[in-house]
Amino acid sequence: MPEFTLADPNGAVFRYEHGQTRVLGLVILQAGQTHLDRLLTDMEDLVQKLRSQGAAFDCVGVMSGPGASDYLRSRDAEAREAFRLLADPSFTVWGKLGVVAAPTAVVAGADHKVQWIKAGYGYDFVAGFHAQLVKALGLGGNADATVRVETLENTSSRARRDRHIQLARTLARKGRWELAIQELEKLRQADPNAVDVALELGEVLCRAGKNEAAVKLATEVTPESGRDKARSLLIRAWAGRQMGELDAAETLLVQALPLDPESARILYELGRVYEAKGDTSKALASYRGALAEVFGEADQVGTSQR
Repeated sequence: MPEFTLADPNGAVFRYEHGQTRVLGLVILQAGQTHLDRLLTDMEDLVQKLRSQGAAFDCVGVMSGPGASDYLRSRDAEAREAFRLLADPSFTVWGKLGVVAAPTAVVAGADHKVQWIKAGYGYDFVAGFHAQLVKALGLGGNADATVRVETLENTSSRARRDRHIQLARTLARKGRWELAIQELEKLRQADPNAVDVALELGEVLCRAGKNEAAVKLATEVTPESGRDKARSLLIRAWAGRQMGELDAAETLLVQALPLDPESARILYELGRVYEAKGDTSKALASYRGALAEVFGEADQVGTSQR
């Protein structure tokens, strides 16, 4: 379990450090998520119940996203004391743990190893969290035997990398470009030869309008598979089109399409280039081809571009 330091809206700091020997229960939340008030009430009741049994442990909620602090200020003092809520407006804990959804519950033992993690608010979310806290605290006799236990075992570097990529995609979908770029740049620093990470970063740079950086990255990368080569060409064309270099972008996309002929993104980008050049018929053909790939149609559309 990685160390982290966060504060509540009043500035009181909570530190999770490896020198401590207390069980940690962590619930990662996001302001505005479905059933949030109900989940917080359930968590407050759960914490109070365990502490009334004499259990000594840390259990905190981490409210993530830009609206975190405002939401927490609206919570009453009694609720904050029962189940302490911390603000994480920059998704720091998401990055450290590779979280891709809220809510996500985590239980770490006194040895700082993650014993359980579960994402998604289902019927067994609170019950599972309670059962795993009970287990970690050595109160096994009180655990709910009907709760299905899922232990986090896949901690390989590949799995961790995939989680970070998913986090970056989630941040990008929310328009949090800088945070998404930071996540992928961390992975690049850890493994500079990871082609998939470089290409993922290149696409995010294009979406963020950082065109020159995207071109530089896509030019430097050395993909091996035809699909990765096509993706590299796509990034260069995408950035080029956004910089007004339409002829060069068209050339790159025409080179990319035979390498990955089922790529809806390449066809769509080709349509954008033709549209910008005023070639309506070719633009429509490319857009139709992209839609055909998205919806799995077998129509032979846009064959002049294929």
